[in-house]
Amino acid sequence: MKRLLHTDPELMRLSIPFSQDEMKKLELDLLKNGCLEPIVIWHGIILDGHKRYKICVEENIDFEVNDMEFEDINEAAVWVCSHRISQYNRKSTTCQYLIGKWYSIQKLVNFEKRKNSGYISFSKEYVKNPDENYYHYGHTSIRIGKELGINRSTVEKYRRLSESMDRIDMLEPMLFQAILSGDVEFSQNEIIRMMKYDSKTISMLRHKYVDRKDVKMRSYGDRKPKNKATNPSEDGNNKITLTMGIKEMPKFDPDMSLRGLTLTIPMWISAIERAQQQTDMCIATEDAKLQLGEMLIRLEDKIQDVLEVL
Repeated sequence: MKRLLHTDPELMRLSIPFSQDEMKKLELDLLKNGCLEPIVIWHGIILDGHKRYKICVEENIDFEVNDMEFEDINEAAVWVCSHRISQYNRKSTTCQYLIGKWYSIQKLVNFEKRKNSGYISFSKEYVKNPDENYYHYGHTSIRIGKELGINRSTVEKYRRLSESMDRIDMLEPMLFQAILSGDVEFSQNEIIRMMKYDSKTISMLRHKYVDRKDVKMRSYGDRKPKNKATNPSEDGNNKITLTMGIKEMPKFDPDMSLRGLTLTIPMWISAIERAQQQTDMCIATEDAKLQLGEMLIRLEDKIQDVLEVL
């Protein structure tokens, strides 16, 4: 079968880049054996098989399609993410990126379901008694975390990583592809911090790790500063002796941090109670509720960590 298919920019972003060697290997396999796996599509848009489709068109190779049904493109993107996660190591940036994208897109899908069902507010009764057709805040990260065997706070962290990666793709697509393909390695926290970098700094990283072929690619945070060479002849002539008094250190208090936290928490409780009393959740914006929900989930996870050691 030969059929003209289309691509979507967001779905293309989920198509993890191949190295030149991997693309060559795929091309040789398709030329030898043909396209044995169908191209997965939705309304003529490729969901899975972008690279196979490209080679098949260029080399005039027949292919089959698997036309899937989804309510909208967001549900299609959720399928793409969940389908591809199993293909990668859980510790890889690629897998973490896909989990983060899955979570972000799934929240949009769930919001549409809430809106269509009339469950916009987050009442206590609704939160305590969710069923499979309705979703309260936090349910998405809990469900995805349970399915993948990870904590929901980890799912939240992967969302922040994916948002930072999407911004990198907008500014420097070559750096984005190099990170996902594994040619350049950064830690999770390094990638998340890049969300705050300006475009010039992102361009410098691309130049440093992608453009310069003579520099071995490794983590930006792992580079050790070079030791500055010292001139022995200068040490003897320019030495400055400082005389300092001995300051008596205060007595160590093992409970100081705990007491400080104990005094701070009542202020948090008062702020939460004040927000509950002064806010009508039915008219508050979805964005504000989602942001608050994220912070409360992160706070809940920290509280649980502390309770486990008390």
